[in-house]
Amino acid sequence: MMPLNLTFSHHRYQKTILSLLYGLFFAVGFGLFNIPAFAQIDLATVQEILDGEEVFIEEQQAKVEDRADLGQLIRTQESRASIEFNNGAAGRIGTNSQVTVGQCVDIQQGQVVVSGPANGCIGGFSVGVKGTLYIMETDEDGTGNIKVLEGEVEVTSQETGAVPIILREGQKIGVLPGVLGQIQDITPEELALILTGELFSGFNIPITPEGALQSICQRIVPSGFSCAANGVPTPNVPSPPVPSIPRPSIPGSPF
Repeated sequence: MMPLNLTFSHHRYQKTILSLLYGLFFAVGFGLFNIPAFAQIDLATVQEILDGEEVFIEEQQAKVEDRADLGQLIRTQESRASIEFNNGAAGRIGTNSQVTVGQCVDIQQGQVVVSGPANGCIGGFSVGVKGTLYIMETDEDGTGNIKVLEGEVEVTSQETGAVPIILREGQKIGVLPGVLGQIQDITPEELALILTGELFSGFNIPITPEGALQSICQRIVPSGFSCAANGVPTPNVPSPPVPSIPRPSIPGSPF
């Protein structure tokens, strides 16, 4: 009888361990750790380098196709870079920026634009994504912004029990370490500066499907603006009225 009891105990032990593991995976999958499972990343590959060669992975100068592993820092000086994450998301890093590859795109300085299923971390907040194109920017003292161009993000303090804030496309919010500002709309003028700035100009590898930036512009700018193919809005200028030319009167004519 003893072998049967041992076998039964072993099976029960296995079942208990499997139940715990399934519970852990369930918790991760439903965002109880703030970072949805689908958006976790552990590898970033350098795809493009612009404006010189001042892109580094940790202390090593990086070149195209170099990889940054989980926990490694990608930093730029006067150069810019585009990267691709192992889950299919993409990003672009501006000048004088520092980004750590982790369960989120963790920005310590500068600016980064992220496209696709990659969550962000900034100033003590996690940024959960839903089909998004969004920007994070911060300076050395932790003052920054989150700007959503497409989709929506859920901004949550990394402290336990915090209530998330939803940012939808065309909206932005200021960030201080541990503090969020008020939600504001991205103005047409600001959108134009973004799309002609260093995160979008000069790159050869697209970060969005063809026509996406123009569609974004058409959705988030008010009437009275036209949207170019690159998404840059310009105000519509009404055509001046055509002056009428007076007809000379002829004596004796009824006209």
